[in-house]
Amino acid sequence: MVSSVVKRYGKAILEIALESKKIDIWIKNFEDSEEIILDEDLFSFLSSPQVPISEKLNSIDTLMNDYETLFINFLKVLIIRSQVELFLPIKEEFFDQNKILEGKVLANITTSVKLDRTQKDLLTKKICDIFEVNEVEIIEHKDESIIGGFIIKVGDTIIDSSTKNKLNGLEKYLLRSTTLK
Repeated sequence: MVSSVVKRYGKAILEIALESKKIDIWIKNFEDSEEIILDEDLFSFLSSPQVPISEKLNSIDTLMNDYETLFINFLKVLIIRSQVELFLPIKEEFFDQNKILEGKVLANITTSVKLDRTQKDLLTKKICDIFEVNEVEIIEHKDESIIGGFIIKVGDTIIDSSTKNKLNGLEKYLLRSTTLK
């Protein structure tokens, strides 16, 4: 699950990128900087409480001098707030929010059997209607333990229409109603 902090960062950064009309630059900055920021040694350096913040900020200025100024400032905010570990989840949230803005979503669908083309088309149409998008990328997962039905996960939203979930709900209802008598 994505934390509310990560969601706020992702949405705020997307708004900044859109307002400044530099969405493509932000996308490129995120893609190019991931390997740098997540380098084991640099990540340890930026995350270490023993290293003075001024040294961390200077290293970002040196390493990222060709990057968008607001992107560098975003990295500095993460460093100052000791939230460097949120870089990757924020990047992913930024890309997810941008996809939604473009009318696209990624849906993870879990079923007990492989979906045929007709079933995929029906689920795609339903997901488009629910999330008000034009395009859905489906990633299928097979899990026989759900017995039947499906589980759809798009971002933080989970639609659990599995037989297992329905049976669990029925069991809870029956147990609750018998203990009340």
